[in-house]
Amino acid sequence: MSQGMTNLVDVLHARRASMEEMVQLLAREREAIIGCDTERLHEATSRKLEVAAAMEVLDSNCRQLMTGEAERLGLPANATLTPIIGRCTPDEQAELTALQKTIATLAAEIRQLVDENRRFLGSSLTTINRSLAFFQSRFTVSETYGGSGQMVERGTNSSLLRREI
Repeated sequence: MSQGMTNLVDVLHARRASMEEMVQLLAREREAIIGCDTERLHEATSRKLEVAAAMEVLDSNCRQLMTGEAERLGLPANATLTPIIGRCTPDEQAELTALQKTIATLAAEIRQLVDENRRFLGSSLTTINRSLAFFQSRFTVSETYGGSGQMVERGTNSSLLRREI
């Protein structure tokens, strides 16, 4: 195995590991969203941003290594991993194919978890906004009927239920 191919395999393993960590972080984020635990949500989000930055660096390194290997193997510089695998030795093909499948599966899982978490957050925010609107409408000054049937303004010290019938 050439040094460039060895480096590519190492970067792909690191990329797989970072994606597995992202899956775990997204699962923790979902638990925090469901549990309304803002502290855990903030921690998961902070760590998620760190992992995403590391993934960008790995992606850049992977792209550079793939360009080098593609040129070494007589492929265009912008070749993807599949044509590179096709020109490798059988041992390299087996390892690279397994990594490619694992990374593709993890990418799909990450997309699904991100979509689910987005929906959970959206639902939570909608519920919170509805609750706030309800309570705000109860505690703001507005007109209502008084004991004599006349329209009166409620004060800021009003309660949710008036004891008038």
